[in-house]
Amino acid sequence: NYTHPMLLATKTGSNDVFYFHQAMQEDDRDEFVEAMIKELDDHHKNKHWKLVTRESIGNAKTIKAIWSFKRKRRPDGSLLKHKARLCAHGGMQIHGENYWDTYAPVVNWFSIRMMLTFSILQRWHTASIDFTLTFPQADTDITIYMEVPIGCEVPEGDYVCLLLKNSYGLKQASKTYFEFFRDILIDEDGDFRFTQSSIDPCVFIKEGIILISYVDDCLIFSKDKALSDDLISHLHDHFTLTEDEEVAAYLGVEIKYNEEKNEISITQPFLIERIIELLGDAVKDANVKDTPAVHKEILHKDEDGPSRKQDWSYRSAIGMLNYLTATTRPDCLFATHQCARFSANPKLSHERAVKRIVRYLKGTANKGM
Repeated sequence: NYTHPMLLATKTGSNDVFYFHQAMQEDDRDEFVEAMIKELDDHHKNKHWKLVTRESIGNAKTIKAIWSFKRKRRPDGSLLKHKARLCAHGGMQIHGENYWDTYAPVVNWFSIRMMLTFSILQRWHTASIDFTLTFPQADTDITIYMEVPIGCEVPEGDYVCLLLKNSYGLKQASKTYFEFFRDILIDEDGDFRFTQSSIDPCVFIKEGIILISYVDDCLIFSKDKALSDDLISHLHDHFTLTEDEEVAAYLGVEIKYNEEKNEISITQPFLIERIIELLGDAVKDANVKDTPAVHKEILHKDEDGPSRKQDWSYRSAIGMLNYLTATTRPDCLFATHQCARFSANPKLSHERAVKRIVRYLKGTANKGM
């Protein structure tokens, strides 16, 4: 049973992401509450945990349950949906006790760009799919107890949740799910019988069809629509998912094909807009620059140099720039790499270097590859 959820949220660097105490003060608080209740309903319906008495678990340690909230947006910035996700507090896990390895592969952007180009040249059908409640579709790999989530009522007594399924937030969650998903795809006696690429482990291949996996997002490339439809139909038998016939955007990237020029372009104007918003007044009225860095200016630790003057998050800016440069803007890659080296203790010189990159992006926001 649920009480009226109190979304306890603290804002992060983004206006669209919350962790606990502020969502209830937002204008769209009711949408967050609705998303929160849907999340709980899905967990209960799919039996992702069961209640056990605290007394029955002996000396076993529990980890907390954490709510994370997000306004999910399309690449053009328009609102897609309000999302509430219930996570286990992986920071409370102990290595060697309730987790070991944590590595899960991530698709190489070279693979994505190559397949998008290939599909257009060969006129292959494409489709994108999004798995719902992805991680909990796999079983847990070890016994883990979680405290009852905020917003829930339990029967009289002292209860905790025994996790039956892999949960978001666990340190090994990505690895557990990827191995579960991979094993289903490559099972020789199963419905799919794909071969995993030896170059990129997130690419799966069989006659006439290629699937690219990025955690809970997938792209399908097939010789014809019938092959894609058949694959999606079989995926529905094993997973909960939604599908989009047009690959208009993937991982926050806008993909366009100009038939007249026979050109494919991939851009991230909304991500650039978010980076500009993060720096705020620091770049709002500043002139644009023609290059992302000053010619022959070499950054160094500058330990005795002046401190930063502005309070925008240096690490957040670097993280967003790293993703941007790896996907669509390699022209800013070297300048971003130089700034990233000093994230632990950025000085005024490093702050100015990041602002230079962003001022360059202001004038080239609609450019890409």
